Amino acid sequence: MTHIVQSQSGRPATFPLKHIAAAALLALAGGAAPAAMAGVIDFNNFDNTFVGHTDYFETGGFRLTGESNVLGANPGDLVGAILDGSDRYSCDIACPTNNSSNYYAALNDGILFLEASQPGGLVSVQGFDASFIGHAQGISYPAVSGLLRLQGFYADGSSVYETYQLGGPIGGNFLFQHYDTSSSFGSQQFASVAFFGFSCNTAGSCSAFSTNKGQFALDNIVASVPEPSTYAMLLLGLAGVGFAARRRQQA
Repeated sequence: MTHIVQSQSGRPATFPLKHIAAAALLALAGGAAPAAMAGVIDFNNFDNTFVGHTDYFETGGFRLTGESNVLGANPGDLVGAILDGSDRYSCDIACPTNNSSNYYAALNDGILFLEASQPGGLVSVQGFDASFIGHAQGISYPAVSGLLRLQGFYADGSSVYETYQLGGPIGGNFLFQHYDTSSSFGSQQFASVAFFGFSCNTAGSCSAFSTNKGQFALDNIVASVPEPSTYAMLLLGLAGVGFAARRRQQA
C-alpha cells in the first residue's frame, strides 16, 4: 500500500475563488496535446486513512494534495479520508454505498488539488466518478444535495471552471455517478486542478466554504499529463512566438 506524505508546506490556506480568462499565450500553451500519458486514479493503492491539510500522495505521474479553505489552517487539520467502500463501518456519515473499492472522501469543505508529479508539469481531466456525502444519516436531503466544482489553474494563476450537480439519495442512499468534463475543459492543460464542493438546501441555494457540509466522494479520475516530447514541442512553440514578436518590434 502507498502511504500519504505528511507535508509541512503547501499553498496558502486561503483558496482563490475566481474565474479569470486565461491570457492568449497561456491559452495556446493550455490547448489539447496530441501526445499525453493518460491514467485512471482509483485510490486502490492507498491505505485507508485520514488526510490532513497539505498531506499529499502520488500515483501514475500525478500528485493529489488535500487542503483546507480556512485561513490559518494548520498541517494535519482534517480535510478528507481514503475510505474502503466494501467496509460499511469505514464511514459513519452518509457516504455513497455503490462502490466496493477505495475512494477519496473530501470532508469539512476540504479541497483536493490534482497536479503532475513532475515539477512544472501540466495536467488535464476528462472525467471522474463522484457523489455527495451527507453530514448525517437518516435525515432528508434535497434532490440536488450539492455541487462539485472543478477549477483549472494556469501557470499565471488565472483559471476556468466547470460545476456538476450531485444528486440526493436514491432509495435512501447516496450513489456514485460518472461525469465527463466538457471537451473545452478536458482538452486544456493546467498547472493544477482543484476539486471542491457546495452544499445545497431545499430552496436550491448552494454555498461553498461556509458550512463544513460541502462534502463529496471522488473516484476513478480520468486524467492525463503531456509526455516529455510534448513539453519540448510546447517550448519550441513558445520560443517561436517570442522570436516572431522580436522580429515585429525590429521591423
